[in-house]
Amino acid sequence: MPGLYEEVVQRRLGCRTPARVAGMLARAAAGLGRAPADVRVLDAGAGNGVSGEALAAAGMRPVMGLDILPAARAAALRDRPGVYGDYLAADLCDLRAEDERAIRAAAPNALACIGSVGGDHMPPPAVASALALLAPQPLLAYAYDVERFEDPLRALPAVSGGRELARERALHRRTVTGGERFWEAVVVLLA
Repeated sequence: MPGLYEEVVQRRLGCRTPARVAGMLARAAAGLGRAPADVRVLDAGAGNGVSGEALAAAGMRPVMGLDILPAARAAALRDRPGVYGDYLAADLCDLRAEDERAIRAAAPNALACIGSVGGDHMPPPAVASALALLAPQPLLAYAYDVERFEDPLRALPAVSGGRELARERALHRRTVTGGERFWEAVVVLLA
């Protein structure tokens, strides 16, 4: 339903992670001398585009959204037309050749996984697959639920061999019972 996710998760529960991770990525890029407008983001696990909207608001270019669910693609295109240069409904663990070509053609130099890693969401092999399609020396920004998981991407060779630029634990959102959930966000420059 149009607007339901935003009303419940963003407004009523106060989800802050998309804007926080986008800001961290923009600041990390600036610290490397990269203008935000030069950061071309592949937004993996993009859902309905809330994360792409946050990336664009921070001055970056979400050149492609990607989610395994066709319904997520439809929602993003319906609710946030123009946020992404393109949006694929694809499985990064079983990527079709034409989807791989489309990602490479978009020339992303950053990968954002905002709320999509850990648990039954995007597994580390999917993230590794996406990282292999990026331009040299890309940035990776991700967030995960610290109350439920150890850092789900730290063991990936590309991540463990990279340079961590930022790590921040903060309120993700409130719960429906009045509690609070904390997530950690990380930005890494990959070699």
